[in-house]
Amino acid sequence: MVDADLISRAAGGDPTAFQALVERHRSMVYRVAYQFAGNHHDAEDIAQEVFIKVYRSLERFRQDAQLSSWLYRIVMNACIDHRRRQSPAGAAPFGDEAEQRLLNTAEENPGPEDRAYAEELGHVLECEIGRLPKGQRVVFVMRHHQGLKLCEIAEALGLAEGTVKRQLHAAVHRLRQALTDANVTAGGRA
Repeated sequence: MVDADLISRAAGGDPTAFQALVERHRSMVYRVAYQFAGNHHDAEDIAQEVFIKVYRSLERFRQDAQLSSWLYRIVMNACIDHRRRQSPAGAAPFGDEAEQRLLNTAEENPGPEDRAYAEELGHVLECEIGRLPKGQRVVFVMRHHQGLKLCEIAEALGLAEGTVKRQLHAAVHRLRQALTDANVTAGGRA
């Protein structure tokens, strides 16, 4: 049975059709959530949240759209929301490895000053990523958190590659400006 038929039946209240949709797309949803969250427990929580959202919005799904693209958008938004909920105020939302990349240093054990700087940079970036317009935020996260190629992002979101490039460029420009305004730069202290 094709996705469109399962969606119609599930939207009409058929629980077996919805279960078939879940089984068909569970691995993709989990994989994306795991890549984003980095651990099994959070990935499972995100996947469960995604399928609850899908169930509640099946009747709004446009039959002319691809289910995988729609699901991907829901997963990305759920990942972003999950990260926001999990990051305590003032804590660096990026792990030590990401902090090292942001500091652009090969130092194995950064000193307290470098760690404080990385935390500040991570906090500013996370806040600013959350303030990006939704389209820019999704494209930025897919590119820089998920490591997807522009053509993969375009396909997943059902957009032209040029649109994805423009959104990514706008997001990077906004983030650079925010770092400048916050007196923080990616290459070192301002």
